Amino acid sequence: MVSRNLGLLSTLVLVRLLSPGDFGLVALANGLISMVDALTSIGVYDALVRARDPNRATYDTCFTVNALRNIATAIVIVIVAEPVAILFNDHRLTIVMLALSVRSLLSAGLNVRVVDFRRDLDFRKEFNLNTWCRVVGIIATVSCALIWPSYWALIIGLISMHIVQLPLSYWMVPYLPRFSLAAWRSIFSFSMWTWAQTLLLQARDRTDAFVISRFVGTKPFGTYSVGLELGTLPATELMEPLSRALFSGFATLHNAAAGTGKMFIDVFGVSVMLVLPAGFGISMVADPMVRIMLGDQWTAAIIVVQVIALSSISSTFVQPAGALVNAIGRPHAAFYVGIVSAIVKLVTMLLLVPAIGLFGASLSLAICSAVELILFAAVVLPRVGVTVGALLRQMIRPVIGAGAMIAVLWSLHMAWTPADANTYLGTCIDAAQRSLVGATVYVSVVGLLWLAAGRPSGPEQFLLSTGMQMLRRFSVVLPTMLRRIGISRRAGA
Repeated sequence: MVSRNLGLLSTLVLVRLLSPGDFGLVALANGLISMVDALTSIGVYDALVRARDPNRATYDTCFTVNALRNIATAIVIVIVAEPVAILFNDHRLTIVMLALSVRSLLSAGLNVRVVDFRRDLDFRKEFNLNTWCRVVGIIATVSCALIWPSYWALIIGLISMHIVQLPLSYWMVPYLPRFSLAAWRSIFSFSMWTWAQTLLLQARDRTDAFVISRFVGTKPFGTYSVGLELGTLPATELMEPLSRALFSGFATLHNAAAGTGKMFIDVFGVSVMLVLPAGFGISMVADPMVRIMLGDQWTAAIIVVQVIALSSISSTFVQPAGALVNAIGRPHAAFYVGIVSAIVKLVTMLLLVPAIGLFGASLSLAICSAVELILFAAVVLPRVGVTVGALLRQMIRPVIGAGAMIAVLWSLHMAWTPADANTYLGTCIDAAQRSLVGATVYVSVVGLLWLAAGRPSGPEQFLLSTGMQMLRRFSVVLPTMLRRIGISRRAGA
């Protein structure tokens, strides 16, 4: 969440310095490179997380495979850069793709033992690794944008993250890898399905880049990509970090022959409790939100945020389900779901984008999300022994609370309406009022329903106890920090 929020903060600064065309160009190049990377991505790290007792041969094999695939990726990018620029009629794509290929070469030498952070559920170390790389990347990007307001600022920021990540990975986990393929059979037995799944999902997720850039242009695609980042905040800020931890947790339970059904239900309940109001809330306040965070020149992104924020609610089920099927060794199930969703997205994009532009692209993504939810429900629920009724019981109070929130904001003309102000400060006040009213109504209704039900164990109890635990921890840490500051000031004086 910290990493994503830092990235969002960087975006909010950069949209004031760079143009939508700059974002669209780099987003298009980055999407194309991601597709090339998916051609060689065989999921060796996921195979290591699932491995019961990996030895040195396993680690060295994973390092070797990762190094070879990243080098191959860089070579392919160099080969296709010029033809891609000709295809999209933008000569800048050539140099941008060549520059970004440096990231693949840097990733080739990454320390494979950083995967132990996930294996051992030691997410503090993974947090430190990702956060410091993100901080360096943001500083580099913003600094370059201030000096040289060009798409090169985005490129330099992306490369600098990998420059820092490489030595930092060896500093955090001392390890000298060797080139070996001794354990390739155990790795590839799982990784081939992961490779196919990654390849398919990359193709599906980059469909919008191809279709929008081809039919509408790179500038509207830049607007769409920024709107997509804001609209998917509930999924990216809450569900993506959670899913990374869930993969390790489900794998641990599966290896220990423990039940995963209860964990899945608990995670779904907490996810719905948090993401449902966030998705509806962002959609309802999209107009003032975009004007405040991006500026009036980005108003075309409002409809994108409104639609995609609603579709992101499906991530409460889809992302834990995807983590589960991979963790229990059923990646082929996720692959088959991906095939259907990729076809649905491609067809709907080709039909809707030429007709209604960015609104059509947003609708296509929402349709694809709904299809994924239905398919994953059919695949996962029988596997873990969870019924639809059990899921619905987790949703009752959040759905009622979200409905009350929508009704109140709608009656006050605060839902899906333009910002009721002519100044920046007035727009900020308008957005704050809408957010405060919506949050108050949701928390109050859900809290009263929980009390009326006799305070049963569930997401409300978990969130309340977690909040109290964080508050107690903060009450202990804060006095210590203040004492240290006081000591430092006296020493300085």
